[in-house]
Amino acid sequence: EGSFFLKATDLCIGYSLNRGKRVIARSLDLELQKGELVCLVGPNGVGKSTLVRTLGGVQPCLEGKLLLGGKEIHHLTSLEKAKKIGLVLTDRVELEGFSVFDVVALGRFPHTDWKGVLHKRDRLAVWEALEMVGVLDLGERTISQLSDGERQKVMIARALAQEAEMIVLDEPTSFLDLLKKVEVITILRKLAWEENKAV
Repeated sequence: EGSFFLKATDLCIGYSLNRGKRVIARSLDLELQKGELVCLVGPNGVGKSTLVRTLGGVQPCLEGKLLLGGKEIHHLTSLEKAKKIGLVLTDRVELEGFSVFDVVALGRFPHTDWKGVLHKRDRLAVWEALEMVGVLDLGERTISQLSDGERQKVMIARALAQEAEMIVLDEPTSFLDLLKKVEVITILRKLAWEENKAV
């Protein structure tokens, strides 16, 4: 499928309900390659989050074809998806008692054994991810001590620690002031260009 890491063809997105399907959008075509940052812009309620969740493999498409690294996404196991896609969604996960380091370390789950034991390589990946997004000095603090902007950077670092080839974010700059919005977008652009991620 060419050089595209993600390729959607004639995609129909929405929800399967007991009474049938609720279609949000149809006939969508999209291509994303590594090293590329794509932003989806539009008014509320048009299906941006549904599309993002579908592209991230969180919810199935209703029709069409969605290829990730040349393979149909619904044929990938959860572990294979986790190695390819790092997700930063709007769902606020309850992590208040966790340290920043521990939250980012959760991103290592595709690479650890079933006990989740962190080895030297995993710890290094966590510290590298924290450094990449500019929050290295926050590693020992608890997540509840962070501002919204810092918290968002930590969630991006968690996706980075996964070492996934693509990072999918839903409303990554919500609730941030203009300066923090610019900062987060700058980080994402850097990840795409310098780390060769599809973002």
